[in-house]
Amino acid sequence: MLDQSAGIVLRPATVGDIDEITRVVAEAFEHDDPIEEFVFPSEAVRRRNAPRMLRVMLKYRFIPAGGAEIAVRDGAIVGAILWYPAGYRKSLWREAVSGPQFLWAMGSATPRGIAVDDALERVAPVRPHNFVVYLGCEPAAQRMGVGKALMVSLRDRSDREGVPLYGICKDDNVGFYEALGGHRVGETTIGRGGPEMKVMMREAVGANV
Repeated sequence: MLDQSAGIVLRPATVGDIDEITRVVAEAFEHDDPIEEFVFPSEAVRRRNAPRMLRVMLKYRFIPAGGAEIAVRDGAIVGAILWYPAGYRKSLWREAVSGPQFLWAMGSATPRGIAVDDALERVAPVRPHNFVVYLGCEPAAQRMGVGKALMVSLRDRSDREGVPLYGICKDDNVGFYEALGGHRVGETTIGRGGPEMKVMMREAVGANV
């Protein structure tokens, strides 16, 4: 897919993109993200372990499930959106294989990482849906339409599939999702004493509800 207005090419991610996606998304979430700061309170640990965690998730969850799309400009990856697709179920085999890698990547933060997964499962609806987990672009490409292009692509995919689009975000990002047709449907707290996040939802256009 080509976003002519921003000069951005969007395409599905492959395993060959994992290193660059990890770099871009880790940089985007390194500062001022309540969930990353909850999982890895130490900035030094966050810089080291957050990319490790993301790399495992890309390899064993998002890319195998078809829930990863990237934005490319001038041949370089400048943004990515990662989501759990409608009907997604964790593969027992992949979870077993990736388990030791997750433990290595997260270390003492493992319980807090599990708390994030629990929070996502708690707010996810029973009916099929797409659930955004990461949307980020490299700092130099922010406010250039990269994130919007990726989100619009997933929004349009959700319309074609006839499923709602869900996600959680901090207060500052509510307006971004509202501008693309989403609205707040609740709140959730991550873990015990963790950040409170807003639950956003956009119904598929033309869906019968």
